Amino acid sequence: MQPNLFEQEYRIHYYEIDYKKRALITSLMNYFDDVATCQSEKLGVGIDYLRERNLAWMLYKWDIDIYKYPVFGERVIVRTAPHSFYKFYAYRWFEILSQKGEKLVSANSQWLFVNTAKKRPMKIPEEMYEIYKVGADNSLEIEDIAPPSSVDTEKIFNVRYSDIDTNRHVNNVKYAAWAIETVPLDIVLNYTLANLKVTYKKETTYGKTIKALAQIIKQGDEITCGHCIVDENEKELCLLESKWAKAP
Repeated sequence: MQPNLFEQEYRIHYYEIDYKKRALITSLMNYFDDVATCQSEKLGVGIDYLRERNLAWMLYKWDIDIYKYPVFGERVIVRTAPHSFYKFYAYRWFEILSQKGEKLVSANSQWLFVNTAKKRPMKIPEEMYEIYKVGADNSLEIEDIAPPSSVDTEKIFNVRYSDIDTNRHVNNVKYAAWAIETVPLDIVLNYTLANLKVTYKKETTYGKTIKALAQIIKQGDEITCGHCIVDENEKELCLLESKWAKAP
């Protein structure tokens, strides 16, 4: 059985880039969220279908590799396919390709199928296997992230209305944005983000105050940052790991 493949073309807009005219990591993650949602809508099991049944796909983990950043004005192909389901977990891969077919970005993701009324995971029904044309398999499992052992930088953020998604909690991309803000400016200016891993632990909502913590580890021309997002009670909301390579 061949899983359903879906792709769309995107143009890199000015508001999606950094000072080097490269697409931001958060822009790339937004493309991933969008293309996955568009596929579900096309298959008839999108936002309204799930909401009417008190169901949702909740993102659990990311593992994103960036080989080359697309730049302002460039048109790219973002493609995705579900890899498999296993109990209440779903596994999905993504790619971003240039117009010439060069692979710019690849990502694996892990999701939870959740009953939003009971606020707990539930077994993915057989009809979803048939709709997405996948089998039962957990070979795309993403490793856990170790929390930072020390804190080198930290910042505090208030959750804004614009941070909230259709599930009425903070959109998954916002956590990555908060984490990147804790990376010292000299690293952002002189290094390139090459890999980002994320594990979402607990949701948060509008009006809350969160704290983003980071540990900076330098190893030759590479830097690894361990990130942790916590709430007002110091409860872990999200763990992240960003790896930075020396810019050429």
